Amino acid sequence: MIHYDITVLYYDLIMLYFNITMLYYDTTMLHYDITLLYFDITILYYDIKRDNYDISMLHFDITMLYYDITILHFDIMLDYDITMLHYDITILHYDNTMLHYEITMLYYEVPMLHYGITDLYYDITTLYYNITMDN
Repeated sequence: MIHYDITVLYYDLIMLYFNITMLYYDTTMLHYDITLLYFDITILYYDIKRDNYDISMLHFDITMLYYDITILHFDIMLDYDITMLHYDITILHYDNTMLHYEITMLYYEVPMLHYGITDLYYDITTLYYNITMDN
């Protein structure tokens, strides 16, 4: 019977050793799992930081797009200003043409005025001569 009890005790010691070994293995696996969890949390943290950076960059890109649209708007307004300048130049050209026409007409009218004054002088001279002759 003692032999049996020693065998059972030996078996129990072997099982205890096995259980301690398994506990050590389980503890090691738990440590490994905790390490992986920490790694996953770290990766998640950096993903969130990267996403925040990406969101910031997207906000920056949208701001730049808004700025570009504003600049385009001012460029379009500049195009309007160029159109108005062209219109003003056309009006100036028309005014210049009319001024040229008026100067041409004046050039024609000055000799006509001279002719009219000469004719008036002739009429006055004729009238004076007629009055003098009648007296």
